[in-house]
Amino acid sequence: MTPRTPRLVSAALAGAVALAPVTLPAPASAAPAAPVRSTSAVRDIAVDGAVNVRDIGGYTARDGRHVRYGLVYRSASLSKVTAAGIAQLQRLGLSASVDFRSQLEVGMSGADKLPAGVTPVAANINAFSPTLLTMLPDLLKAILAQDKSGEFMALSYRGFVHDPDARKQFTTALKRIAAGQGPVLYHCTEGKDRTGVMTAVLLTILGVPKAQVYADYLRSNEELADQNAAELAELKKIGIDPALVEPFLTVRASYLDTAFDQIKRDYGTFGAFVTKGLGIDAATQAALRHRLLK
Repeated sequence: MTPRTPRLVSAALAGAVALAPVTLPAPASAAPAAPVRSTSAVRDIAVDGAVNVRDIGGYTARDGRHVRYGLVYRSASLSKVTAAGIAQLQRLGLSASVDFRSQLEVGMSGADKLPAGVTPVAANINAFSPTLLTMLPDLLKAILAQDKSGEFMALSYRGFVHDPDARKQFTTALKRIAAGQGPVLYHCTEGKDRTGVMTAVLLTILGVPKAQVYADYLRSNEELADQNAAELAELKKIGIDPALVEPFLTVRASYLDTAFDQIKRDYGTFGAFVTKGLGIDAATQAALRHRLLK
């Protein structure tokens, strides 16, 4: 398995260092997040050349309805998909693939490899956007924290909510899903952070309880476990403490907590965030529920 150091870790570290040009020591007690299995019948999708590909269907909303399978998919990057993988994607009948990777990430890894007829949608989100520099108390906390890597990851999640450009891209995906023109897939580089927040927002709009939302989010640790172990082993060989990098490679409930906390800070309620922050009106929310719940 080819380590992802040049593609993922270098970009994450570069972003963190750009925000806080200090030496980042390994955290004293940062244990890897434990894999969590979803309470739903998670449907993994085999796509050769891609990882963390899954259907978001199967979850149960508070009103007793279930999220439909076969309409919304989440994944990691599709830039390395093989010919066999393209054929596997073809069978999903996708109408569009929404790419949350930044322009830098796309330049480093390449554009998505998609079946004919699937519309590529560039929805670039910079995980370490300049907006974070305006969040001085949280930035100082990250700089001074013992677990700097983890704090910078949490800070990036605040940015996904606080940054108007990031919110715009989530809105793009939500409106495309609501339009009902065919199944939609969205992804970032590893399908865990920007993709994780997007899925948490969508499932919450649909009325899926918090426990299931977090279970879906944390499942990325299980999906990426083999690749992460290989990469950490390679980093150790070249003298990089794996404990420093592990927070960039995994997800933690505390990361998603910060996104929801930022929603409360900026908008007061989740509903206000959806309508005011994302610009998703009541009709579009109703369309999402009508289309995705049964």
